[in-house]
Amino acid sequence: MTDIGDTATETSGYSSSEIQKYLKAAVEMAIGQDEYQHGMIGEIHQNIVDYASKKINAIRPPSVKVIITCTIVQNTGAGFHIGNATRWDDSTDTFVKYEFQNKSMTIIVSAYLVQS
Repeated sequence: MTDIGDTATETSGYSSSEIQKYLKAAVEMAIGQDEYQHGMIGEIHQNIVDYASKKINAIRPPSVKVIITCTIVQNTGAGFHIGNATRWDDSTDTFVKYEFQNKSMTIIVSAYLVQS
């Protein structure tokens, strides 16, 4: 299994650290210092995905497709598990994630970049 972001290279037009920077910025822009508010989750989720998609699509080569996922969970003391399975070419496709946590919520944003 490939570690997070291992396969993105400078020759592909983007780097894993650059993608992760955009994922982090998307979360920070969407929530600021806010606490978990159930009624705002839909808007926060949409803002994160829209911002990340816009920034990543601006730097990706035309032959790369981008899929952004965002999970927002209220911290209640219970654990949670997120999994994924992929079938792709490790030499051209990659996965990058950013995790954010404060006392009231956890946010995990993932970007899948797949050669088409």
